[in-house]
Amino acid sequence: MIITNKIGSVLKNVNLRKRIKISKKIKSTLGSVIAVKVLKVNQKYNKLELFNGRQVILTEEDIVIGALGNRMASSAMTGFVPEDLQPFDRIHILNIGGIMGLCKDFNILLGSATECEVIGSVLDNKDRPLNINQFKKIKISNNLKSKTPAIAVIGTGIDSGKTTVSSFMIKAFKSYFKNISACKLAGSAAQKDLYSFEDNGADKVCDFVDAGLPSTSAISSKIIVDTAKSIINHISVKSDIVFLELGDGLHGDYGSKNILKDKGIQSIIKVYIICALDIPGAINIIENLRKLSIKNSYFIISGPLTNNYTVLKNSLSGLGYNNIDIINVFKTNNHTNIFAKIINRVTNEN
Repeated sequence: MIITNKIGSVLKNVNLRKRIKISKKIKSTLGSVIAVKVLKVNQKYNKLELFNGRQVILTEEDIVIGALGNRMASSAMTGFVPEDLQPFDRIHILNIGGIMGLCKDFNILLGSATECEVIGSVLDNKDRPLNINQFKKIKISNNLKSKTPAIAVIGTGIDSGKTTVSSFMIKAFKSYFKNISACKLAGSAAQKDLYSFEDNGADKVCDFVDAGLPSTSAISSKIIVDTAKSIINHISVKSDIVFLELGDGLHGDYGSKNILKDKGIQSIIKVYIICALDIPGAINIIENLRKLSIKNSYFIISGPLTNNYTVLKNSLSGLGYNNIDIINVFKTNNHTNIFAKIINRVTNEN
């Protein structure tokens, strides 16, 4: 038995108490819930998001509860579920939500992941090992039933502005749509983006953790796409419009491109918002979306590259991209026109 308050948000659906039963037998599989002791903290990446949404600073000797998972972040940690895991083995905290695995690589500007010592697997009150898949709230199906119009928000990578523009749009459209939902279809477990959606007016939010996955990295494309369809089905009920945010970048290892390849999912997406740090990144996404045979699409560019509107507009025009709108959340001169176009596509094509 151990006592700790530091339970990662990847376990948001697992009702754990401070006093936690532990077994030295560990099933090293995706989603397995384990307890670790912190040995060495990366001071540049030293926060843990708790299951209740609060963030705390990690310190040496902390006891942390998380779930085994994979991560391949473009600007952070890369790690995987080990083939075997025993007490006293070394393991790493791969993200703020408490995903744990063996760190294989990392951004050299950020440093290696926080290193921990394995204590054991976490048990329920019947002495059975816990896995977050046992607590999924969404029924998995390979059939997309939803007809609710959607806005897809994709980017070139982490910190390209996806959650910022999604939250901004949700707040703006609360004046036009009664029920707005928002979800994350791909990425690594962390709730801060979902909280941002809620804070700006989303009536319902969910992500792949609610479908039993700690992340969408290094798993089969079928599982990723079926999970995405199931999330959309779940969150679309009684919704007028749904925002679909896809984590990390389009070319990342989280399955975003596989999700957008699906013709059923394409059929409900009325608008694609492309977030990028620079012009080549935005153009790359546009060209790749066109290769997916996405028809009758409305593309909007957002993110840090829109901070100089004139330069971006001239560059797009010079490259022959004349029918793509630009929106910067901090500049209001063209918002009304773009909002009208979005509302027209959502309401007239539904």
